[in-house]
Amino acid sequence: MSLQQWIPICSESQLIPNAGVAALLGEQQLAVFYVPAKQQFFALDNLDPITGAQVMARGLIGNQGEQLYVASPLLKQRYCLHSGRGLDDQASLPSWPTRCVNGMVEVAWPQAA
Repeated sequence: MSLQQWIPICSESQLIPNAGVAALLGEQQLAVFYVPAKQQFFALDNLDPITGAQVMARGLIGNQGEQLYVASPLLKQRYCLHSGRGLDDQASLPSWPTRCVNGMVEVAWPQAA
């Protein structure tokens, strides 16, 4: 069983609606997204699994039906914002639960046991 702790990564006001921003948590780069229409926050790995570039925060948010996704800015592969699962191929992105508490966006981060 992995333990998680909620780590603050930025204030809600630092996020751009319907776009991503890069955040550094330790040595891990995250792509953090805010979708105001759904009042939801998402955190995915910023590393594009196909190209190896740290660019996912620059991706475009879209939806396929009710499924929200981010499209890589380089080769346009789409990844589910909820799970990081690839929608176009087998590649996927690590994702982390997020929440906003008193205007601070937090990520559930694994902690050492």
